[in-house]
Amino acid sequence: MKKVEAVLFSSENPMRVGEIGEIIGHDSKEVSKAVKKLRKEYENRGGAIEIAKIGNKYVMQLKEDYLQYGYRVGKREMSDEVLRTLAVIAYYQPITQSKLREFLGSRVYEYVDELKKRGFVYGKKAGKTIVLRTTKKFTEYFGIDASRPEEVKKFLEEKMGGEKNE
Repeated sequence: MKKVEAVLFSSENPMRVGEIGEIIGHDSKEVSKAVKKLRKEYENRGGAIEIAKIGNKYVMQLKEDYLQYGYRVGKREMSDEVLRTLAVIAYYQPITQSKLREFLGSRVYEYVDELKKRGFVYGKKAGKTIVLRTTKKFTEYFGIDASRPEEVKKFLEEKMGGEKNE
């Protein structure tokens, strides 16, 4: 259990049971049992940290009620502008890059490039523009248990308190 905890604590991304097993040298069945026990232990502890399941992967993260405190001291990986661009893509996907430019201005192209490099969005050529969508890595990274654009949109609406900015 401690090995599983060490791996989840150190990982930047959610991990499958099999991936954890490869790292610690245990089979998936043992790792699965350890993850379940560890999740229960964190749940019973009542602390600020949880072991969350996102799809078929697990991640150690702050509980939602405590995120604001972590954000105050955590290292920022993206600027507000890049995050805003990602949020608009996630909410309105599929969205053309030209429409995104209308919403956010001409610097959006460099923000989209950064998001592509990070693996959070991908684009597909459509005439003279590109249609943008989020990736599986995006939902995993941000702890969104969703696989379809409608589910991502619903998640974002719930996080924004039900506001709709269409």
